[in-house]
Amino acid sequence: MSDKDKEHFNARAGSSYAASIGITHRTTPLKCSWTGDMRVRFSDFQVNEINTDGTVIHLRTIGLGNEGTLKQPQNSESNARNEDSSTPQDEKPQPEQTIEVPQEDVKVLEDLSTAQFAQDLVKLFNYGNGPSSNDTNTATSPVIDDKPKRAQLHQEVRRIFKSRLETTTGHDGVIVANYVSPRKGKKSRGRRGQPGDDEPMGDYLHFTLYKDNRDTMDAANQIARLLRVKPQIIGYAGTKDRRASTTQRCSVRHQRKRALAGLNGKLWGISTGDYEYQEQPIHLGQLLGNEFVITLKNCKMAGETAAQSPSERLASMKNNVEPALKHMSSHGWINYFGHQRFGTHDVGTHQVGKLILGDDFEAAVNALLQYDPEIAAKAEAGQVPDEPSKKDDALRHLACMLFQTGKDLNRAVKVIPRRFAAESCILRHLTRMGKNSARDFAGAITHITRGLRSMYLHAYQSHVWNHAASQRYALHGNKVAKGDLVISDGETQPAAAERERDQDGDEVINPVEDEEDAPLRARALTEEEAASGKYTIYDIVLPSPGYDVIYPDNEIGQFYQEFMGREENGSLDPHKMRRLRREFSLPGRYRKLMQRFLVEPTVEFKLYEDDTEQMHPTDLDLINGAKKNGIQGKRKRDEDDRGPAKKIKADDGEGQAEAKMETANSKQDATSSNGAEANTETELPAEPTKIAVVVKFQLASSAYATVTLRELMGDRLDEATPSDEGVSNS
Repeated sequence: MSDKDKEHFNARAGSSYAASIGITHRTTPLKCSWTGDMRVRFSDFQVNEINTDGTVIHLRTIGLGNEGTLKQPQNSESNARNEDSSTPQDEKPQPEQTIEVPQEDVKVLEDLSTAQFAQDLVKLFNYGNGPSSNDTNTATSPVIDDKPKRAQLHQEVRRIFKSRLETTTGHDGVIVANYVSPRKGKKSRGRRGQPGDDEPMGDYLHFTLYKDNRDTMDAANQIARLLRVKPQIIGYAGTKDRRASTTQRCSVRHQRKRALAGLNGKLWGISTGDYEYQEQPIHLGQLLGNEFVITLKNCKMAGETAAQSPSERLASMKNNVEPALKHMSSHGWINYFGHQRFGTHDVGTHQVGKLILGDDFEAAVNALLQYDPEIAAKAEAGQVPDEPSKKDDALRHLACMLFQTGKDLNRAVKVIPRRFAAESCILRHLTRMGKNSARDFAGAITHITRGLRSMYLHAYQSHVWNHAASQRYALHGNKVAKGDLVISDGETQPAAAERERDQDGDEVINPVEDEEDAPLRARALTEEEAASGKYTIYDIVLPSPGYDVIYPDNEIGQFYQEFMGREENGSLDPHKMRRLRREFSLPGRYRKLMQRFLVEPTVEFKLYEDDTEQMHPTDLDLINGAKKNGIQGKRKRDEDDRGPAKKIKADDGEGQAEAKMETANSKQDATSSNGAEANTETELPAEPTKIAVVVKFQLASSAYATVTLRELMGDRLDEATPSDEGVSNS
């Protein structure tokens, strides 16, 4: 990757754009701002979905288990397994493969019944269908009089043991579990009714999707194409970054494990595994959040000098970053919507949303079909890049040019790449009936898929919210003020499964039939309540504009009116968000002003030399055995000549000094038998000069990793507004 193509995370350089989308404040004191290259390799940005129960999802087995199995990372707290919980092997001959049951699941069973019954269930699961026919394939619980507890126990047994244990309750309150042989269940059938795998089959096959440098929707479309099904039947809780290594749970209807496993190896950058049949699909929003492991390379602090040694720079970076991360963990930061919310094209998605809400559909269409004349001209002349993504971009510019100039409308429809869904929908609609549909701009916008339409409107709401959040923090900082909004007493957020979500984890824009159906209600604090100390900054919410929300009863409420009323912001009224077209009516929603980590974050600092070096293993690396005595990532250098990169503890340079001493001692021992070699081989290798920072944290589903990094790394606000530090400590 060339330097031009690198995504250089430099909040300084992007501060003017950040200000344009409302990101203007930081709450974390930082000794010195710093920069780093993000996604030099796409595996430098790793995302693992967090299930609603708090467990981090990892790909553990590829396919049906023959391709490889993930070994548990040594330091993983979320998914630790009890290695001493194996079932005694003298009870029955051991089967070919023992399936380990997570200790946290065993604990759930123990809490609902007894430790003995839990162990009996585990034993039954692994040995109930063993070769010894003299043992009874059952497990019996003690008397459980609590009916809700019995119902929960039935559900947990079915979940934990993947419906292989069948439980029944007797009249005396005793639960009896039986092992269900796969051949005793109903046979699964393929889509055409042919016999399939000999095992019980639910309506939905849940699986873990691992992808490298692929978009979630693109991966789902490719899987659907090979399975010969519609992409809509593949469900997932949220979309994950394209230029990243990501892991998430998905579901597909009426498919067999073997059919899905057979796709492994046929699709570039995609692996599936950990299959499980369930009765319900996975919906958008069914996740707690995401765990990020982000490697920032070529890290530099403002004011660094060439006279400083790498070890000194590393120690300075550590002393700068660690206190900031600790402060973020305890105090949080402003819950801004990130840059990706507003798109990557010259015309932001929020600007398209503004035009739609202003009923200027022609301008919205022109904004979506904007093109670069130079790129389009080259593409028309046949100068199209070979790289698939760049080729698609060039063809998009060509298609938009052909349509906008009226050169060749039919060719425009044929040329536009499918992955540009909005442009494709618009071009197809405006050309399908010749001149009769060429001016139906409103119809063209409504023909864009619902998810994309929602994205444009959400982006405008997010744009307003960001500016309102900055104004709120500028006026009051961490203090609770009269008129601030909090969620009404007695109001609770609906369960994740009950909420319809978009690709960012936010509720999908869809007007409610009855105003009483709104998911949340908020109220303004009185002056006495604000001063009482009962509420903190973490209780404060701000609304995104809509007809079903209230606005702060103070100057921030007035700011919504003034800001949205500006001509550049659409000349809109926040109190009039209903539209004649129902799909463009916005109910609005509430969002916490401040964001915090779900668990304590961690950070590592490393000296290295080669930018292609991988600093943290992906799930696929672990399955393939890439982690063995350290990360054996892709390296251009010859390790025999320069040695593998060492993990530096950055403890005042002592770790680096010890590493140097070990290298010197090993070379001296290796050459002591040859005096001539000893004189030439004792020279120490050059110390790596580049710094990498590997930060690991968990965020809620609607939070943004890029906003978190900006808070951690700083920008020019550190010099421009020193009062921020005082506010953050108030």
